[in-house]
Amino acid sequence: MSPSPKNTPENTMEILKTIYKIMQDKKCEEIAVLNLESVHSYLSFFLICTVNSAVQANAVAREIKKALKSFKLPHKETDKTGTSASSGWTLLDYGEFIVHIMTPEKREYYNLDRLWRDAERIELS
Repeated sequence: MSPSPKNTPENTMEILKTIYKIMQDKKCEEIAVLNLESVHSYLSFFLICTVNSAVQANAVAREIKKALKSFKLPHKETDKTGTSASSGWTLLDYGEFIVHIMTPEKREYYNLDRLWRDAERIELS
């Protein structure tokens, strides 16, 4: 599968800010936005947040999906390990943007922040 075409920088920032705002509004903790462009060939951004329950994870995922429909991003529905709220890790794959919604236990165990520590952290607040 070939990578999806890149968004414009303005569109990219708007998408990042939209996801970030939803995470804030839904009371997510430890929100991280990682720019992977310099460390990965086709992924551009990881957005990672911590939630305290499956209900909260579902609410965050639902709002992000609804908000990103207007951007017409490719979205892969997948059912692999770690993609459901009941597993403690909800993953939304939009090609260039990967959203990770994780419980504290999963976030600590997989430690994506450390794994991708070479990526630039973006501050959106």
